Amino acid sequence: MPAPGAVEFPGQKRRKIRMRGTKQANKDTQIRLRKNLDRLLTDGETLLPEVTWNGKISWRKGDPVKKTIREIQKVLEKRHNQKWLSKRMMAKRGDPLAKAWAGSLSAAYDEEITIVGDFNHPSFGKGSFVRRGDGKPLYLAAIQNHHLPSLKMAAWEQHARKGFHFFSWKKGLVCSGFQPILPDGWLEDVLERSRFEFVTNEGGWCTKDLTQDQSQPHISLKFCNDEIVLISLTSIEKKSKESFIHHLALSMLPPNLNHVLKATFSWAPEGFEGDYGEECEEDIQSVFEGWIGLTMDERSLPERLKITQLNHIESGIIVNKTWYESPQKAIAGFSGSEKEKKLAVHLLELADGEAIRIDQKGVSSERKGGAVEIQTSSLNHILLALWEDYGAKGLEAYGVPSQDALVLWEEQWQKKKGFNRFLNEIETKRTLAKKSAVFPFKKGELEGITGEINDLVMTGLIDGKGSGEKMATRKRKQIDSAAVGWSWLVATQRNKGKEWQFEQGARDKGSAWVASVKNLVTQGQLLINGENANYEQAIDEVKLSVGESS
Repeated sequence: MPAPGAVEFPGQKRRKIRMRGTKQANKDTQIRLRKNLDRLLTDGETLLPEVTWNGKISWRKGDPVKKTIREIQKVLEKRHNQKWLSKRMMAKRGDPLAKAWAGSLSAAYDEEITIVGDFNHPSFGKGSFVRRGDGKPLYLAAIQNHHLPSLKMAAWEQHARKGFHFFSWKKGLVCSGFQPILPDGWLEDVLERSRFEFVTNEGGWCTKDLTQDQSQPHISLKFCNDEIVLISLTSIEKKSKESFIHHLALSMLPPNLNHVLKATFSWAPEGFEGDYGEECEEDIQSVFEGWIGLTMDERSLPERLKITQLNHIESGIIVNKTWYESPQKAIAGFSGSEKEKKLAVHLLELADGEAIRIDQKGVSSERKGGAVEIQTSSLNHILLALWEDYGAKGLEAYGVPSQDALVLWEEQWQKKKGFNRFLNEIETKRTLAKKSAVFPFKKGELEGITGEINDLVMTGLIDGKGSGEKMATRKRKQIDSAAVGWSWLVATQRNKGKEWQFEQGARDKGSAWVASVKNLVTQGQLLINGENANYEQAIDEVKLSVGESS
């Protein structure tokens, strides 16, 4: 039973029914499609691909491209027979592309173009078209948008899958058979429509910025017709919505650029003139395969190529893509103290040839080539990244005794102080140790009151009078110990205002020792200054003064 008709009310406007995937054609779309459809009627033959090969095919049915062209030509011969076109565009048999041609020619007779199909392909692009017949939307869109080089070529994708090569540009469409043979003028047209500004040179073309200096970093594309296209890395890195390699690939079918070109890379890090090894070119080509295979962001290509080439440098130091033979030159431009730079040099010397990359956060990782690659601008990051593996040996090279180096390495690894502070503390410890070494007695070695006086004198001379004063004014239970402190304060003239901290008995007793203590201080200072001194005799005088002489 047929469905009931729609109920309409008086004054109700008739609704227009629009198929899914269609849209209302605007004025520009109408004008463009009218122009394209009219040309199908008048010059349809000129829109067919030019077959430039004469090879033989062993297939029983013969050349499928030429067969399709013949079928389309039959349709063109009947282009003014609308009844025949109507039957052909709905036929269940026959060439599907010829069917789409029949539908497109039939659409050319429409007085008005109102509702159009909306075709959008991720590779071939988009275009509006008039739906007629049972043809594939892809074919209808390609035929009716013959002004678009990529889209018009899409109609022949079924033949490209069988091994045929097509080249499309403003001037036409060429089928070169099973071999990708570039038509005359094709490459020039493709380059002219690309995102780069090309100019001609002796070998072919180059981006405009290479006209003055072709030694600048660039990519070279050598095509199968021996034409060469040079593209500067600067041009590639510029932000653009368009991709040159996509544009180039979608000017041919199948879009396999490996069939028509060979890419090479011309760049070297500043300062490096050595060899990259046999595997470098293989890895470079792997990067190009990703680009040519349309799987890589074009703007990232220069960086990927540079990193790949840097990975094959086996020695030296790389800082921000500049190569240095020595650590001294590599870290010269870094901000930091001379102590930090000195230690960094030692660590980098130890790491030479160990295939290390230090990133911008100071994290180290393994790299392919043996060189040390530095991506950070922080000297502290370099030291931190190398500390775990090379810190202890680096301290020995810095001048720290081996028995102390391991202790200091462990301390720094746990606490991770700023390296300038850490090295300053080492310098302080080394200075104090050097001063201590000149004395004939160590702290705590001598007993009794003499030992206390010796320790206090050494503290004041090695650690500073401030430390000595703190030690001297420390509360003591024994009057003799308090007298030691007072004797040192008077001997060094630091007793003013300190009287209240000492009992009268301690002051009286300590005052009797001042002369011998003062002489001990003088002899100790001579030792530190590297001058002749008689510290042991001065100790004997102290013993006599405090009543401890044998």
